[in-house]
Amino acid sequence: MTQKVLSSDACVLCGGPQRARYHLGSHRLLYCPRCKLGQLSPLPTDAELQALYASEEYFAGDGAGYADYAADDPQHARSFRARLEWLLRSGPVDDLLEIGCGPGLFLVEARRLGVPHVVGVDPNPWAVAQARARGVEAHVGSIDAIDAGPRFDAIVMLDVLEHVVAPLPFLAAVRARLRPGGRLLVMTPNIRSLLARVSGRRWVSLKPPEHVRYYSPRSVRRVLRAADFDVLTMRAARQYVTVAFVLTRLERLVPRPGHVLRRVAAALRLSDRVVFVTNGSIDVLSRPSTSIP
Repeated sequence: MTQKVLSSDACVLCGGPQRARYHLGSHRLLYCPRCKLGQLSPLPTDAELQALYASEEYFAGDGAGYADYAADDPQHARSFRARLEWLLRSGPVDDLLEIGCGPGLFLVEARRLGVPHVVGVDPNPWAVAQARARGVEAHVGSIDAIDAGPRFDAIVMLDVLEHVVAPLPFLAAVRARLRPGGRLLVMTPNIRSLLARVSGRRWVSLKPPEHVRYYSPRSVRRVLRAADFDVLTMRAARQYVTVAFVLTRLERLVPRPGHVLRRVAAALRLSDRVVFVTNGSIDVLSRPSTSIP
């Protein structure tokens, strides 16, 4: 599919004007009221994004990336299992590709649930080394690191689409690697979620320069349709987290009440209790249009 050449401040879906919603330091969050799609402006270059993703600190930092990915491994694994069970209810999967596989936890869980062949790609060399140490086939890069041609029954992208500057060519490359009847599972932050609207400019997913596009149920459906995917089902995403994790996030939004609640939870020994909560993102399961009768 050929994309129109648009101005940097035009909506990538409809080509229409976008409004400035927030000023975020040297960036702005633009928003298309028609498509309900947000865009970072100015967009980072490929070199800037590659430099951001390349360091080990991306998975253990306090700014861009994840605060401490490894510390939350048990909760990530439970969340991944729940999402995999949802995917597998739509049909069997023998060959699965994860784009943005990180240290490989999702793919390890996929093997435990009986997926025979799993492959991952990630731009972070440290993460790929961790995935390989777990016995997972993993490659540094993105979709282009995988040979073209229909190879996979399912492709999974968790917290990836918001990083993609040009979503339509990217999704075309993803689609080309799915077998007939294959499925694409996407999780991405929802700019129309209650969490996003209540948090405003403090929304945890407002992360310039790494998050370049901000989807809603309407805009993710539109971008998938434009890339010749049909949405099978969509739901609010949930994940397993500790009470301490929830209250730390709450403290960023309302510092004084959040701090008090965090101390109360610690006193009652509730901090390490694990809960299953909505996370302000959306799960979308889709399939290439031509594979649907």
